[in-house]
Amino acid sequence: MSVFAYPSETIREAEKPLLEADIPLMARAARALANSAAAMLKADHGQVTGTRVSVLAGPGNNAGDALFAAATLGRRGAAVMVITLFDRTHDDGLAAARSAGAQVIAFTSAESEADAARADALRELSRAHLVLDGILGTGERRGLPDHICSLIADWAPHRTGRLIAVDVPSDLDPNHTGAEKRLHVDRTVTFGGLKTELVDPRVDGFTGTIDVIDIGLGLDPSSATAELLDHDDLVTGFPRPDATGHKYSRGVTGVLAGSEDYPGAGMLTTTSAVNTGAGMVRYLGSPLVAEYVLGLHPEVVNASGRIDSVVLGPGDPETEFVQNVAEALTGNRTPVVVDAGGIDMIGRAESMAGTWLADRPLIITPHAAELARLLSRLLGEIITAGRIGANPMRWAQRAAELTGAIVLLKGHHTVIAAPDGHVVLPAPGPGTLATAGSGDVLAGILGTLAAITAAHGRYDSDDRTRPPREWARLAGLGVLLHNEAGRRAVTASGFADALAEVVGELIHGTDAGGSASSGPGSRSRYCWSTGVGGSLIQ
Repeated sequence: MSVFAYPSETIREAEKPLLEADIPLMARAARALANSAAAMLKADHGQVTGTRVSVLAGPGNNAGDALFAAATLGRRGAAVMVITLFDRTHDDGLAAARSAGAQVIAFTSAESEADAARADALRELSRAHLVLDGILGTGERRGLPDHICSLIADWAPHRTGRLIAVDVPSDLDPNHTGAEKRLHVDRTVTFGGLKTELVDPRVDGFTGTIDVIDIGLGLDPSSATAELLDHDDLVTGFPRPDATGHKYSRGVTGVLAGSEDYPGAGMLTTTSAVNTGAGMVRYLGSPLVAEYVLGLHPEVVNASGRIDSVVLGPGDPETEFVQNVAEALTGNRTPVVVDAGGIDMIGRAESMAGTWLADRPLIITPHAAELARLLSRLLGEIITAGRIGANPMRWAQRAAELTGAIVLLKGHHTVIAAPDGHVVLPAPGPGTLATAGSGDVLAGILGTLAAITAAHGRYDSDDRTRPPREWARLAGLGVLLHNEAGRRAVTASGFADALAEVVGELIHGTDAGGSASSGPGSRSRYCWSTGVGGSLIQ
């Protein structure tokens, strides 16, 4: 089942009709937060009774969530200390916490210079078994006031307990510098739906495990701005052969990769296209490379004919073969995957309109340096790889907008952007993928998946077009398949060979390596609660 992330504004809008109907959203959120906090305390200390819980309370509703949850924990025997950080907080939540025995320390900007207030706040935070961050929510301005930043900086070296962020960590601005003044939380408990800002690769180190709590909003996936994919999506989404199909319904992948200078790229790309399960692979490049390819894969065809997709660019194929492909594709909508040197063909003019690459499904697969060169040409200014790496989602979205292509920005956190700004975020793969030729293998995978998809359109429907978001999702499945191959080998040629095993397992319903798919950034970081908060954990 796909997992979607939504803008905070979309979630707030979805809450309004429920609030107008007096649906107790805060009670649901606080109950779920108390469940999560109690589970963490029981895991660490065996029970809630006798533990110490502190609340960093801001002025908004997420402070209310934290205070009501703390009241529940107080009634379960926890010693609760509330540290108010502004001149106001959620009054009803504070009253509930007090009624459950909570004590209160005021550490507002006006009182922050008082040595006693600072000492009291630091003492309670440092000895707390659990701290709830209820300082700022999604509706507040990002960036913490100086007195709070100073408190966090003083507390961080002495922190021994766990930290849960309520809805979002209070200082989640990915552009913020000074990690020593930031809240590195162990868990984020977010309500209604997964927020887009929580899946930005730049904030992974600050959000911890993310619990997404259903409070009954009924969000529409079409309003999502990002989709997260992991191994389960590959298992359910990989296109398996139809028992009544044939080689052409499985798709013909055209490969224009490799050159006399770089023949290996052609061999890697072709091998991965074959092993991903194409009905046929047609090699379109140098005769010298073709000899090597046919020596490895006699099933590859080295003659002109039908193609359902083309992979172009790995190994800098010679210009004459690129021109041949351009002529063959002019006037049709055959999908094209462009990698490596082929990316330099894009953006030589200010617009893609009128070129043979226009008006067709187009997937480009740059790494940061290649995308920097492309954007520099398109924007007429110097864009560096460092700037790309500092904000990969933004730059992938910008490139997709400018080119009309699906942009697959390769890296540890691969980001895939569609022209409308929608982002697909596949779970990260292993470090072994960072090796020469790995991108050639990925290009071959994408080419075959695109060919299969195009062939299905040709035979199953009169409508052969697909929305860009579907192509972006397909690219995400390709990345996940690449990840699985990377877990079984340490070289690019090993990845290409391992694909046959992985694809065989996917087709025949065996494990396909799922047990190894978890890791930082994978869906294992996210937990979903069904229902609307549930009953308190006993």
